[in-house]
Amino acid sequence: MIKSFYIDNFKSLVDFRLPPAPHRLGSFTCLVGLNGAGKSTVLQAFDFVGHLANGQVATWLKQREWKAADLTSRFLKKKLIHFELDIEVPGEGRIVWSGSFNTTEMRCTAETVKVDDVEQVLHIKDGQLLVSGTDSQDSVQYPLRSMKYEGSTLSFINVRDVHPALGVLKHVAANLRSLDLLSPQSMRRRAKDGADIGYGGERLSAFIHGLPANDKLALIKALRKFYPQIAGLSTTALRAGWKDLRVVEQYGSAQQAPSWLESDARQVSDGVLRVLAVLSQVICSESSGNAARPDGLGQSCVLFDEIENGINPELMQKLVQLLLGAERQVIVTTHSPLVLNYLPDEVAREAVLLLFRNSAGHTKAVRLFDLPSTQKKLTLLGPGEVFVDTNLEALPAEAMTLALISPKS
Repeated sequence: MIKSFYIDNFKSLVDFRLPPAPHRLGSFTCLVGLNGAGKSTVLQAFDFVGHLANGQVATWLKQREWKAADLTSRFLKKKLIHFELDIEVPGEGRIVWSGSFNTTEMRCTAETVKVDDVEQVLHIKDGQLLVSGTDSQDSVQYPLRSMKYEGSTLSFINVRDVHPALGVLKHVAANLRSLDLLSPQSMRRRAKDGADIGYGGERLSAFIHGLPANDKLALIKALRKFYPQIAGLSTTALRAGWKDLRVVEQYGSAQQAPSWLESDARQVSDGVLRVLAVLSQVICSESSGNAARPDGLGQSCVLFDEIENGINPELMQKLVQLLLGAERQVIVTTHSPLVLNYLPDEVAREAVLLLFRNSAGHTKAVRLFDLPSTQKKLTLLGPGEVFVDTNLEALPAEAMTLALISPKS
């Protein structure tokens, strides 16, 4: 589970730290704030760090139609992006991965991995990558000057031959997924390969086609809670490896013979497809994809932008309950008070984070209900009602006055 995340010099994120909700309250975090506050940028930053781990930064930039120069903050005009990912995994302890990514060289020129704040199992020194071996007395050295790699050094080391914590870290980081580009138009496409559903959902058909039988049944069962008429999901392998997705619906009553309707994904409603995409990422195991999963490792974090988009308000309570009970850690952004109103007060106090720009234009975060004005309202109103009854434009000044956010940050 991600305990905290720090990044500096990534778009509007300058000296930015995001603390997800404590594990005792679950693994759900909700980001709120005005348009342009940096909510989507936070999700993109997680996605960026994930692609450092798998060594696919250039591919990631191409998919988003960005250039490397677009990554850094226009406030600082520096080439290095600094980051720190702090995770905690049962049986493995706490793992902290920090580093600096050079946008000119397209790789990390500084990196460190520590376990339980004591053991340093990976670091770069004098042009050498030093990695602890499977035996605590052994270590492996890589001469970085002669090696070609992209992103993090984690992308090329053989995790089977080194410290087990590095395998865990690589798995968690490389499986970070930000679905901030989900699009019904993309989800209707046929696809060939589906280790994941893709940024816009463009590989959804292939992903579902490759699911184990148990995962597919669990997905259909969860989907029926939202749309009871849906009886099944059908996928077909076409020529040249393309996969076709169809949704099967059942209508009728106890007095009538059932009638069946099978629709191609291109004829399925936007809302159904979006709920299907969310469910596929939240309830289906990572082992459904191609990435090797270390035994006993909990599932990684998945991130959704504007989770309420395209989904009927009547279904929002079911969706929030599903996200709160998910095995995966979930981070969402929202503009909807409905999402907040379906959170228990004790969860909302810890899980809802307000993002805003400070006077320097940098994105900052504070727990929404740490502010006295919202704390007081929460004793009388639900979290969503407080959200509606609050002027978000006035909250940054309140946070700064109370020194919840350092004036210099």
